[in-house]
Amino acid sequence: MEKQTLRITLILILLTGASCNSDENSRVADLATQQLERQADQNRRMSELQQEVTSGSRELVEADAKARQEMIAIQREIQAGQNEIGFQRDQLEAERREIADSRNRDPIIAAAITKVALVVISLLPLLLCWLLLQQKVEPADKNEITELLLDDMVSAEPCLISPATREPDKRRLTDLPQSPDNPSLEREN
Repeated sequence: MEKQTLRITLILILLTGASCNSDENSRVADLATQQLERQADQNRRMSELQQEVTSGSRELVEADAKARQEMIAIQREIQAGQNEIGFQRDQLEAERREIADSRNRDPIIAAAITKVALVVISLLPLLLCWLLLQQKVEPADKNEITELLLDDMVSAEPCLISPATREPDKRRLTDLPQSPDNPSLEREN
């Protein structure tokens, strides 16, 4: 722009010197002065416009930097949220696996307990027999056997000798009259 202004100024000066007429010279000088004023005004406006563009660019850069910082903060929050969701998903997956293992294992344990219980129940009679066989039975002496047989013979309902084997015409000791004073003496007789 300044080169153009210089050209116009030179052209006006040359025209002024070349012309003979003073009116024309004054008129050309006025035009050159007006042109220079316009050019100065345009330069001033261009400078102001350049300053506005510079400040607008500066504001734009600051706004862009602020937006980037906000975007980075938001991305960090999103990443933290995704990490938390991932952690919770891993915990949920571990619980699901544990429940699945429990569902698979529980019937096996129940079946094993049932089978062990059946084995124990079936072995109990054998254990009882073994315990009975392991007991030492002391043989009864002759007096005890005699007393047991006599008690059975004297009783109204015998346990060792069945009443069916008894002959009806034979009397039992209980059928004999006993004295109310001394029943044990009659037994010994």
